[in-house]
Amino acid sequence: MTDPFEYHTTVRTEWIDYNDHMRDAYYGLVFSYAVDAFQDAVGLDAAYRARSGCTIYLVEDHKHFLREVKRGAAITVETRLLDHDAKRFHLWSVMREDEAVLAVAEMMQLHVARDPGPRVAPMPEEIQARLRAAQMPADAVADLPHRARPISV
Repeated sequence: MTDPFEYHTTVRTEWIDYNDHMRDAYYGLVFSYAVDAFQDAVGLDAAYRARSGCTIYLVEDHKHFLREVKRGAAITVETRLLDHDAKRFHLWSVMREDEAVLAVAEMMQLHVARDPGPRVAPMPEEIQARLRAAQMPADAVADLPHRARPISV
């Protein structure tokens, strides 16, 4: 299960700025949708959130903008799990058009119980097991390009 989780989309006209390429905020939107797809795949989906009263917060992210993205581009975001513990997980995503790398992002996600007020909480063991199965080997993580400054769980 260490294969990347993929999210596919097409760049919309309303995402284009005055330089005729994708506005920087929309890179974040696309990466956010890719993270949602990863979360769904490991069981942190809408049904889990409704049943458990827990959710995921983004607590840190870093992006590298490497190439322009134009209107109508068919893009794929591959997301990989770099590390995790009972309450957090660290993701790395690469945005591509065909084989061209457009951008890279790293995100630290936090598992949060909403009631009686937001507080960090451990994830259920079955989700932690899925995260263990999805985590990249450490030697492969070391070889990833465009890594951010260290983010640790």
